[in-house]
Amino acid sequence: MLGGGVGREMPLVVKKARAASLWDMNDKEYIDCTSQAWSVNVGHCHPAVMAAVSEQLQNFTHIRTSFDTVPKLLLAKKLSELGPGRLKKVAYSLTGSDANEGAMKLAMRNRPGDMFVALWDGYYGRTLATLNMSWPHPNNRFSAWGGPKIRVPQAYCYRCPFGLSHPSCALECVRFAKESILKNAAEPPVALMMEPIQGSGGMIDFPADYYPAMRKMCDELGMLLIWDEIQTGFGRVGDWFAANIYNTTPDIMIIGKGLGGGFPMFGILAREDLKSFEPGDHSFTFAHFPVSMAAARASIQVIEEENLLERSRRIGKLFSDALNAMKDKYELIGDVRGPGLMIGIELVKNKVTKEPAREEAHAFVNEGLKRGVIFGESKYLRLGNVVKIKPPLVISEAQVERVLEVFEEITRSLTT
Repeated sequence: MLGGGVGREMPLVVKKARAASLWDMNDKEYIDCTSQAWSVNVGHCHPAVMAAVSEQLQNFTHIRTSFDTVPKLLLAKKLSELGPGRLKKVAYSLTGSDANEGAMKLAMRNRPGDMFVALWDGYYGRTLATLNMSWPHPNNRFSAWGGPKIRVPQAYCYRCPFGLSHPSCALECVRFAKESILKNAAEPPVALMMEPIQGSGGMIDFPADYYPAMRKMCDELGMLLIWDEIQTGFGRVGDWFAANIYNTTPDIMIIGKGLGGGFPMFGILAREDLKSFEPGDHSFTFAHFPVSMAAARASIQVIEEENLLERSRRIGKLFSDALNAMKDKYELIGDVRGPGLMIGIELVKNKVTKEPAREEAHAFVNEGLKRGVIFGESKYLRLGNVVKIKPPLVISEAQVERVLEVFEEITRSLTT
């Protein structure tokens, strides 16, 4: 294989996947706590999604973007209904990277200039423009290529870059961000681009008052606010979008992963009063793939009919409560964070110094596989010490108990 994937190869060959489980060539079952890059929120091969795809395959598989199709219009209608606030305009993509680039283009259609603002530890994709916006990986020579940007620290309260504590800090990170932008930009930047919860950067969520404060800063400086909700959307955080949880609506929002029910489906939601793309601005041959659109509509219907938003909150609380109890018992567990089923556990060698336990996080993945559980690992950037638990929203309570049992077994083995 030519390679180019993110992260190392997993030492198993997948034969079958259903709901929250995978099976290898030896028919060994694994509980999938990664939803395969956080993408199969309704579970692997959900019958309703498979039926919708099968039906669409009988009609047509490809129509170029110049044409409207029934799947395209029906999905756009549903997404505009789900979009928070005034996010009623819809555009489609097949990857998160091109959706993020599309959001940048759309922002430049609506604001002068070409400078953007990004947060430390952000991640937006692997194309040249999105790598440029993402926090630079030391081993990636492509990260330095791209347009002008300003990077500002985020509200990473567990490791505050200012050495302060929330809420007594009075959101020093927001004040610093505003000052940095004013000093480094001759004119207002086009937009601030951020994830409401940083996934690849370490499962970093922010205090509730940070979101409206950043919204206010963008408004005061005349910038647009772009949220990348590719990982947080469609039930992952216990609501349709993180914007609903944090009562903050961006001007442009990128969606995907859990939307497609296991099929490639990404998109952009934008404020209804923003200028739209001009013809040719952002179009790809298979961008309006009707099979993925049928899968996406079915996936949304499953989330609604099976009440998976509430289930994400409830099952997420089971995980978080148990993991926080373990945090009180084990020196290795420094922090447990994230709403719903978007959970990150930061491992440290010492709770006082907070020295990152990178080797231990790496060991979690290997030891989990031996025990039939697939954990995620944050290997991006400088830390690489966060274990991720982001299973399909349909994971059973029996599987939750097994995952927690395995997690504690591994934690105990790494601390003795």
